[in-house]
Amino acid sequence: MDANRSPKKNTIFIGNSTDILSAIRDGFDLRNVAILREKIISERPDYIYMYNFHPFLNYYLAKLAQRNKIKYIYHMQEPYAENKKIYGGASQYWLHTFEFFQEKLVNNVNTVVLSSNVARNLFKKRYKKFKRNVIFIPLMYEDLGHNDRNEKRRYITFIGPPVPSKSPETFLKIIDNTQDLDLDYLLITRKPVRDKKYIKKNLEIYFKERISDYEIGDNLSRSIMTIAPYKVSTQSSVILTSFMYGTPVLSTNVGGISEVASHGKTGYLVNLGSSVSEWIAGLKFILSNQTIMSQNCRQEFINNFSEANWKNYLDYL
Repeated sequence: MDANRSPKKNTIFIGNSTDILSAIRDGFDLRNVAILREKIISERPDYIYMYNFHPFLNYYLAKLAQRNKIKYIYHMQEPYAENKKIYGGASQYWLHTFEFFQEKLVNNVNTVVLSSNVARNLFKKRYKKFKRNVIFIPLMYEDLGHNDRNEKRRYITFIGPPVPSKSPETFLKIIDNTQDLDLDYLLITRKPVRDKKYIKKNLEIYFKERISDYEIGDNLSRSIMTIAPYKVSTQSSVILTSFMYGTPVLSTNVGGISEVASHGKTGYLVNLGSSVSEWIAGLKFILSNQTIMSQNCRQEFINNFSEANWKNYLDYL
């Protein structure tokens, strides 16, 4: 991150991370940890706020905060996956490990921040003995959508690896059953897609192991809509990032998605288990109302999910 862009001159950047993997590596780098520890002990902040889970850094800082009587706030993204099998593959086993270490962390925090009612309910199920502060603050992102790109919107886009929990089979059925509409589809993924069923004349696959925020935004600004036929979702950065670029969402009516996507206004919500014809009805609705829905999405992001709204929550926090 470029420190010159920081709104606060006393912001300090430690490490050189540019994505999730490098951020994890930076968190395990003892040189970075030593710098952070020295700053915390010398400056004695009132609070430490951690926005994401890190398997080592969060727990270390929580223990350091407790020893120095500093209040530790943890913004929990995923409290608990009830049905882990729905994620398939190794992910379902990783979730058990993740929740084990996250529980160790939660035992050492003063305040937990959650961003959806679904997350709040899951937290209550998983951490019944937690008696300290639990507060609600929406997910908010740096506004990268205020650009002058005026590319013609062309794609119907699916973002993320086509794993079982994201129901890529629904996406493929929509493609197969809309050939008469002459539409272009796009799949954006950081994992290679080798299955031949994804080879379709009107489906473009955008694969890179590292995809920048700018690249995601560039593709979303050229998308008519984002399709998110998820089987489960506590909250979704895909939905909010789509809104950032004025891109409506065609999504399953599950979890936290229904808390942020307004049916008929910023998206079209389809019940889990619906037929492909119901998905296509939603697709056609967005195609017919894309201009006004795009404006609604952009306004929804500005009003509720841009990081400019943090000022509305700081006193509360």
